Amino acid sequence: MEKQRTISAEELLLGARKESLSRINQSSLRSHGKLWGMDVFSWINPNMSTIGTTIDSFPFSVRWVGNAHDLTSALESQPELMNKLSAALLFDNSIFTLKNEHLLGIENLVGTTSVEEALRMSKIGAKPQSILLFTASGDDAEDAKNEFDRILNVLQGK
Repeated sequence: MEKQRTISAEELLLGARKESLSRINQSSLRSHGKLWGMDVFSWINPNMSTIGTTIDSFPFSVRWVGNAHDLTSALESQPELMNKLSAALLFDNSIFTLKNEHLLGIENLVGTTSVEEALRMSKIGAKPQSILLFTASGDDAEDAKNEFDRILNVLQGK
């Protein structure tokens, strides 16, 4: 006969706390040091109502590597963001479906179908005093984050 293990209230609370901290860590802006002279940040499941404020608070121009949904949503609700972006690089779509004023307002637009390709493309035209921001949301956010972390570690020689 097999014994069934009961989980104590303390174990349940510890498990819930660990899961909560994991979600907070994944849904907040994280710094990753430097890559090609740029300060690197990631934000998984970014809050669209505060992403504009966050990007605007950066002291340098931003090269944004993200999925089409995040970029489109942010620019639709906060079109002034394009003034702070030196590049927008999609990792989940090779075709941009932005309004013309957004297409014309951002200097460098690149559409790719992988995080690795978008990240490598972000090097083109990168300046030491700039920000590389990676965002991902939706069902594939965790996979995109893992791919970003893996590639970034390789590129940073970790």
